[in-house]
Amino acid sequence: MFCRSFCASIMGVKALLVKVEADVTEGLPVFRMVGYLGSEVKEAADRVRSSVKNTGYAFKSKRVTVNLSPADIRKEGTVFDLSIAMALLAAFGYVNSTRYNDIMFLGELSLNGRINSVDGILPAVVSAKENGLKFCFVPAENIAEACMVNDIGIIGVSSLSEAVELIKEDNLYIHTVSDTYETAADNKNAYSIYGDFSDIRGQEQLKRAAQIAVAGRHNMLIIGSPGAGKTMLAERLAGIMPVMTEDESMEVAAVKSICGDAKGAGEDRYIRPFRAPHYSISPAGLIGGGGNPVPGEITRAHNGILFLDELAEFKRSTVELLRAPMESGKVIHARKNRSVEYPCDFMLVAAMNPCPCGYYPDISRCRCTPNQVRSYLGRISHAFLDRIDIIIEAEKIDFDDNIYNDIDVQSSADILKMTEAAKNIQKKRYEGSSVTCNARMSSDDIKKWCSISGPGLSFLKDIYKEWGLSVRSYNKLLKVARTIADYEGSEDITSSHIEEAVFYRKAEYRLWNKTGELIWS
Repeated sequence: MFCRSFCASIMGVKALLVKVEADVTEGLPVFRMVGYLGSEVKEAADRVRSSVKNTGYAFKSKRVTVNLSPADIRKEGTVFDLSIAMALLAAFGYVNSTRYNDIMFLGELSLNGRINSVDGILPAVVSAKENGLKFCFVPAENIAEACMVNDIGIIGVSSLSEAVELIKEDNLYIHTVSDTYETAADNKNAYSIYGDFSDIRGQEQLKRAAQIAVAGRHNMLIIGSPGAGKTMLAERLAGIMPVMTEDESMEVAAVKSICGDAKGAGEDRYIRPFRAPHYSISPAGLIGGGGNPVPGEITRAHNGILFLDELAEFKRSTVELLRAPMESGKVIHARKNRSVEYPCDFMLVAAMNPCPCGYYPDISRCRCTPNQVRSYLGRISHAFLDRIDIIIEAEKIDFDDNIYNDIDVQSSADILKMTEAAKNIQKKRYEGSSVTCNARMSSDDIKKWCSISGPGLSFLKDIYKEWGLSVRSYNKLLKVARTIADYEGSEDITSSHIEEAVFYRKAEYRLWNKTGELIWS
């Protein structure tokens, strides 16, 4: 007897529909599985056999063949167990297979028939919906994650026997979004997770630069001595980023799902990710990869912030790998038999000391030689600096600005209103195009939306020649100026906006000249 069920195979952050075909015929007792299977899928034969027996059904002594189609796509993971078991039970005659035509089965089986949670549930359910299926059987632990997808029935099951009994019933209990969470599209929880901006005292220029960076999704490098507040500020940036849209939230949830980080859909569904890998991280850990490619930190930071603290301590070769993903917003891992694409549209925030001891140019405290400072700064290439929009120095905190001074400071909630307003301006401007923020403008977009003339143009021309800017750096100055104008509600880019944008590159020129050498004064 022949039977077919449906499952899904994860490909990047998407899933491909897989047909699980089971054929039971007379002959020598054998259980064969085919279809370009990974080791975990091959092991499913033993798990399924034991689960069926321990659920109370006889595993018939017949010739059993299971095929996972399409056969030219490699199947990895344990998500196929439940679908294989259900197909076999129908082929054995224990279940009526006519109900399988619009159902996808997802889940890993224990030897006693229990259904365990699996990674990648969200993209699998999305695939089921796109292929016209009406229901998805998922592990009970994955219900909340699966219910993020609308317009498809989600049935949570804890065991193989429960799944069989539900198939036999006329009416299936469908879990809905309201069963699992309430939509909460705000950043309230972000303040408690990442901290509030009001905790930061002093550093007015740095805070201003940070707000501009967030408003336009600009990459940012903070240079300053130890204890200046670089890390503290970076950790609070996620709380002032505009709240994620529904599409952005689904993209982030899909990444979490395939990484096994999904905690269900709760109040933090719309909170942007903040990833801060240690400087000892490997290239594969940062950008992803491996024989069977998996996402790296840049993908886990998709639609959020990637924070590289102590930037100069990272291996130069590792940092250089970020250059292409920072521009394209995606990373492609090409292997012999396939290529996997992962999204990585993140905002880079990096922090570093200006020298090994951290106190340059304060000669009274700095104990480094010019060569040591030159060597330390030389760990950051100009090609990488070209990808940074804002480079700002953290000032030394005065006593009057310390935490004990009870002065009025802006909270994250106050700043969020302004970044949201700037975001709305950009959304309206780029409506109908693929551009999502000022930092992602193309050359044509820059010509259209960043036109300047008069003193501002003359000033930029002088800076271009004096600083030896590349075309990319010049364009980034214009993008930042556009964001400053948006943040202030100005339709036109004025000379003051240009001057402020140039100020946010001044630290690069002070520490690195156009040949990449330290300017020692």
